[in-house]
Amino acid sequence: MPAARGSFGRYNRRVTAPDAQDQSNHKHHRHRVYASETTGLLLIAVMLLILTLIRYWHIVRGSLR
Repeated sequence: MPAARGSFGRYNRRVTAPDAQDQSNHKHHRHRVYASETTGLLLIAVMLLILTLIRYWHIVRGSLR
């Protein structure tokens, strides 16, 4: 049991307060994953639109006359 108390004491050590500048930079930080996810979804939507137009082009062209 003494090892458990020692690790518990290290876990609850004092930490310093974060700087105000660090907090302001962190608020505006965006991960690249979100941009790449949005780009991927847009590419999928465009590909579906293109495939749909290719599949039904003869109907679309006929209805334009």
